[in-house]
Amino acid sequence: MQTILNFLIKHNHWFLFLLLEGISFVLIVSFNSYQSAVMFTSANGVAGNIYSAIENIDSYFGLKGENEALVEQNRELLDELEATRQQLRQYTDSASIAQNLHTSNDIRFSYYTARVVNNSLNKVNNYITIDKGKNDSIRPEMGVFNDKGIVGIVYQTSGNFSVVIPLLNSKSKISCRIKSSNSFCSLQWDGGDTRYSFLVDLPRYAVFEKGDTVVTSGYSSIFPADIPVGLIESLEDSEDGLFYRAKVSLFVDFSTIDHLYIVGNSNTEEQKLLEESIEEK
Repeated sequence: MQTILNFLIKHNHWFLFLLLEGISFVLIVSFNSYQSAVMFTSANGVAGNIYSAIENIDSYFGLKGENEALVEQNRELLDELEATRQQLRQYTDSASIAQNLHTSNDIRFSYYTARVVNNSLNKVNNYITIDKGKNDSIRPEMGVFNDKGIVGIVYQTSGNFSVVIPLLNSKSKISCRIKSSNSFCSLQWDGGDTRYSFLVDLPRYAVFEKGDTVVTSGYSSIFPADIPVGLIESLEDSEDGLFYRAKVSLFVDFSTIDHLYIVGNSNTEEQKLLEESIEEK
């Protein structure tokens, strides 16, 4: 306490100076309209900047909840889109629209949401772990994508988690087509740059060029047609010279993936059993 008093006594002239400065400032602002207006404007500007900074901080921490809500809304829209597609198919294939109005909707694809909890990028065979499993109706051979494009296929599931084989895995092979020409082929990664994959088994008569969009073909039971994959970057011959091999710049940045969509086909088992029975003959 004595130390504080000694300090105040030693520097009392500075404290007196600051006190007089403060009184002078108050008197100037109080009795001069111009200075008062300037002070009011400046104070409002400072307060506005502070409130703006606080609002930006609150908005930043609120983004997680908003993103999750948007992901769920997108999933619902995907379900509605699939229902609409099924209805259009029924009406197109049926001789009587009125009859179809009384039939129940057979939704082929259903959609779920998930988040990435683990992800590898530096291996030949990379894997992704997501936070949904059997308890959430997730099963092997369901397709996985995000708002940019294809991510991979569910490989194994437990009660609450699933492992996904992404495009960045040498075992991954996705049925695709070139959107501009409907040329069909397969997408396969060669273990190199994570930004690129390759179209293989691309016929020599296929018509396409650099910059063409690659999408899912819809020929497999895993993915619906026309989910984005990437853009053709360059072209080369296959090793045997019978096909083209095209380098594809992937739409998905696998280093930043977080929210995912899982798509399930209710007819997968039926299609698989039928195709297997034909192969056995």
